[in-house]
Amino acid sequence: MPLRSLALASTLLLTLAAPSAAKNKNKPEAPPPPQWQEFHFSDRGFVASFPGAIKPKAASTPVSGQNPLLQHEYQMSLGDDTVYSVVVLEYPEGRAPSPARPSYYLKVLKAYAKGSGTRVRKKAPRIIDQRPGYEAMAETGRHKLDHLVDIVANADRIYMLVSAGPRGHAKSKDAKRFRDGFRMLGGEPPPRSATSALPE
Repeated sequence: MPLRSLALASTLLLTLAAPSAAKNKNKPEAPPPPQWQEFHFSDRGFVASFPGAIKPKAASTPVSGQNPLLQHEYQMSLGDDTVYSVVVLEYPEGRAPSPARPSYYLKVLKAYAKGSGTRVRKKAPRIIDQRPGYEAMAETGRHKLDHLVDIVANADRIYMLVSAGPRGHAKSKDAKRFRDGFRMLGGEPPPRSATSALPE
């Protein structure tokens, strides 16, 4: 190829590449991955990891029609479509279901689905922090949001872990990280024989 033709070809390639480069330059960068941090909530008996540096504060309210049952919620949002939440249902001493059975967890799950406008599509018993609990995956209408919900009891408290995000979130690494970062403080787990048949 003559030098003149080579120069013209090089100029043409640069011209064609320029719009693409400008387009990539103007394209917003992907947000950095969240920085997970462990927080202790000793007054409510648990430890949890959230994707942020600011410790969530409790929003406490009595549960309608269930007086004197109290609900404490610790929530952190990530962007516009992802949220992580620990809900603590606190009974007066000696009034919590003991032991909490699958039928009770299903009742709580049903109430959650009704309140959040979700449809439960998968549910099963699950070991959560060495204790028998329950896990469910739910979705909003037209599958816009996925929810991973875990419920477990300890003494006079029922804990519900909820993470919700875009389609596929319930099976994501972050949803599982939130679930697996939860620990309860105080109280001995039941004997292994009582939980050995449940999936972890």
